[in-house]
Amino acid sequence: MMEQFYRAFEERLRGSRALIKERQTVYLPFIAPLKMLYASCPALDLGCGRGEWLEILRENGFEARGVDLDQGMLEGCDALSLPAEQGEALETLKLLADESLALISGFHIAEHMPFERLQQLVAEALRVLKPAGLLILESPNAENLVVGTNNFYLDPTHERPIPHLLLSFLTEYTGFARFKLLRLQEPPELAKAERVALMNVLASASPDYGIVAQKGAPAGQTALFDQAFEKEYGLALDTLARRYDDGLKEELECFRRQLEEAGARSREVEAAFRGSIARTIQAEVKQAAVETLNETLRQQAQQAASESNALWEQARQLNAQLQQERQQFEAQLQQERQQLNAQLRQDRQQFEAQLHQARQQLEEVQRSAHHWHLQANTYEAQAKDVLSSTSWRVTKPLRLLMIGLRRLGRLPWQATRRVLRPVLAWAMRWVMGRPELKRCLVDRLRRHPTLFQHLRLFALNRGLLGPMPSFLNPQPSTREVLKGKQTEDLSTMSPRARQIYMKLKEAIREKGAH
Repeated sequence: MMEQFYRAFEERLRGSRALIKERQTVYLPFIAPLKMLYASCPALDLGCGRGEWLEILRENGFEARGVDLDQGMLEGCDALSLPAEQGEALETLKLLADESLALISGFHIAEHMPFERLQQLVAEALRVLKPAGLLILESPNAENLVVGTNNFYLDPTHERPIPHLLLSFLTEYTGFARFKLLRLQEPPELAKAERVALMNVLASASPDYGIVAQKGAPAGQTALFDQAFEKEYGLALDTLARRYDDGLKEELECFRRQLEEAGARSREVEAAFRGSIARTIQAEVKQAAVETLNETLRQQAQQAASESNALWEQARQLNAQLQQERQQFEAQLQQERQQLNAQLRQDRQQFEAQLHQARQQLEEVQRSAHHWHLQANTYEAQAKDVLSSTSWRVTKPLRLLMIGLRRLGRLPWQATRRVLRPVLAWAMRWVMGRPELKRCLVDRLRRHPTLFQHLRLFALNRGLLGPMPSFLNPQPSTREVLKGKQTEDLSTMSPRARQIYMKLKEAIREKGAH
C-alpha cells in the first residue's frame, strides 16, 4: 500500500515525466565531455524512480542502469523497458569494482538517508568512479524559506534538510577534486524582473539544488568540463533579498520625493495666503506709513548733519596727528641712518685690518713652507746618501742580524738558543773575515763587558779565535763600567761616517730604552 501511495504522491506533487526530463537537461553540459573520454560511459542512477534521468542518459549514448527500493516506482521503468532493478543504493555501490563507472547520480535521495550513510555513499562513489568521473546529487534547497519550513516536510520519508554548504563540503572532504553548486527550478521570469516582492524573497529562491562533484584526473581531461563548471546557476536567497532591499529603497526614495513635492506645494499655498494678508495690512497702514516716513527722514537728515560735522572734526585731528608722527619717524630714521653709517665704517676698518693681518700671515706661511720644502729636500738627499754609503751597505748584515735576534726573542728561550748558536757562529766567522768590521764591533761590544765576555767565550769554545793578547783585550775600569762610559776611537772614520755612526748609535739606544 505504501508503494502505491508514494507513486501517487510523486505524480501529484513532483510533476509529469516531461517536466522532470526538461528540468534535468541542465546537467547535459556536464556529462557530454565524458563521451570524449570513455567509449561506453557506464552510468548508475541511484533512486532512479520513474526513470526520467535513465531515459535521458540512454538517449545521449550512456550505458546506464538504475536501482530503487520502491517497486511501485520501478513500474514506470519497466513500462519503458529501462534497465532498472530493486535494491539499496549504498549496498549496490559496495558490490561494484574500483573505477568501473563514469557517472553516478542520485536525484532526491540524500534527504532520505541518515547522514552517516550519506557519507558512506559519497566515499563509495569516489572509489567506483573513473578518473574525471562525475557524482550528481540533487536535493531540496532549504535556502528557499518556504521549502525549508514547509514543503520539505510534505514527503513523509524525508529525514532532514541538507544545506548545500554541507553537501558540497562533504564531497570536498571525501576527496573529490572539485564541485559545482547548481540552484534549480526558480521562476525564469524572476531572473530579469525589475521589482522583487517580499513573497519572492520567501518562496522564489531556487527550490532545488544540485551538487556536481568530479573525481581527480589529469588537467587535459578536466579542462573539457571547465565551461560547465565556470557557469553560474539559479537564484540565491541573498540575491533576492538584496534586490528586494534595493527596490524598497527606490520606493522609499520615491515616496520621500512625493512628500517633498507635496510640502513644497503646501508652502507655496501658505506663502500666497500670507501674501494676500500682507497686502491687505499694507493698504490699511499705507497712509500712516507715509507720514511716519516723512518724520523719520527729517530726523535722519538732522542726525546725518551732526554726524558729518563730527566726522570732519575727527578727520582734522587725525591729519594733525599723522603730521606729527611723520616728523618723529623721519627724525628717528635720520638718526638710525647715521648710526648705521658709523657702524659700517667701523666694521670696514676692522675688516681691512683683519685682511691685512691675514695677508701678512699668508706671506709668512708661504715663506715657512718654502723653508720646510728646502729642508725636506736636504733630508731626502741625506737619506739617499746614507742608503748609498759604504757604511750602510757594510752594516746591512748587522741590521739583518738584529732583525733576526728580535724575531728569535719572541720564541721560547731553549728554542732560541738552539736556533741562535749556529747563526751566531756563522756571523762571527763572517765578521772575523773582515778586519775593519771586526774592529768596529769589538769597540762597541767593549761598552758591554758582560756581553763581550760571553761572546768571547762562545768564540773560543768553537775555535773561532786563539788566546787574545792582553793589550788587545783591555778591560774597562770599574768606574767606566758603572757609569756605562767607554772611550771610542773614531779617528779612523771620515766625518760623514762618524755622523752616520752616531745616528745609528742613538737609534740603538732609543730601541733599547723601549
